[in-house]
Amino acid sequence: MSTCSDIVADPHFMPVGITPDLCRIRFAKVRPEIIRTHPFLDGRSHFTEGNEILLPVDDVAAELASRADIRTSTILHVSFCGSTLLSRLLDIPGQSLGLREPAVQICLADAVTAHPGKVCEVASVIDALLGRTIEGQQTIVKPTNWANNLLPTWNERNSINPIFMVMAPRPFLRAAFRGGRDRLTYTMRTAQHLAPGLKDGFRRLAKATGSTTDPLQQAARLTLLALSFQLLMFEEARNKGGWSAERVVAFDELHDDPVGIAARTSRLLNLDISPAIIARHSETILARNAKLPDRQFRADEEAENNRVIEQHHGRTFDKALEWAYAEGLYLIIDG
Repeated sequence: MSTCSDIVADPHFMPVGITPDLCRIRFAKVRPEIIRTHPFLDGRSHFTEGNEILLPVDDVAAELASRADIRTSTILHVSFCGSTLLSRLLDIPGQSLGLREPAVQICLADAVTAHPGKVCEVASVIDALLGRTIEGQQTIVKPTNWANNLLPTWNERNSINPIFMVMAPRPFLRAAFRGGRDRLTYTMRTAQHLAPGLKDGFRRLAKATGSTTDPLQQAARLTLLALSFQLLMFEEARNKGGWSAERVVAFDELHDDPVGIAARTSRLLNLDISPAIIARHSETILARNAKLPDRQFRADEEAENNRVIEQHHGRTFDKALEWAYAEGLYLIIDG
């Protein structure tokens, strides 16, 4: 039977969840080649082997304390901004492994408001576990943007080495509306979820919600509010952490120069991957849909989808943006 020391020493044992009291971590065995076949590790698909093992957080933390500190390479993002693509561009067999949206971080994000102190303790333990090199491959964690409320904890513990992926307001609106009801609902819930972590969050949320009776206009305004909340969190984290503007990556930059941005990210995250290797790897990645890799990516199809969204919702976007700037929402993306 594996001991706590064995599990902490073996990165094939991945933290996949935590008990509701935040006292025990759920571990399961994984293989890099299986993880690569899954767009996300958020619980929507099965990627582990064997039975789960429960270990006390305190025991795991004590075991980690005797090991070198790990600052986990992390891609933070506002959603819909190409973070999955960037993660895949840097997910190179034999070199690195992308961990996209681990479920355990979602559990922590959900517990922030009720148990902030405990979450702060546990998050750094989880970061260290996710940051372990596996089979000689450096890990790159791309949390869900739902976990952006963990940023104060990550900063306080200095447990991650991040980049910040952002998106301009209008493309963000297009992306949210392009995903239909499910994506809009998620984005509005994100605004509600993040509001407690911001000084003026609840007032902003209430004002945006009550500012219009038009359902589509309300959705657009709350979408912009969700973006604004995340950009504010990123700016505050960068200021506190001393992170340079070079670490801010805009969607348009990735769209225009995916290989160059991946190489820049590799350098900033201290990944030992040469630009030439990234360029070769990108030939396969860029031909496929990042979230649905069994499908081919078609730029003309994406452009047509955006045109249709603008045709149907352009006036809604115009009005929502006018409202956002009048309200003084923080929507700066240039670092």
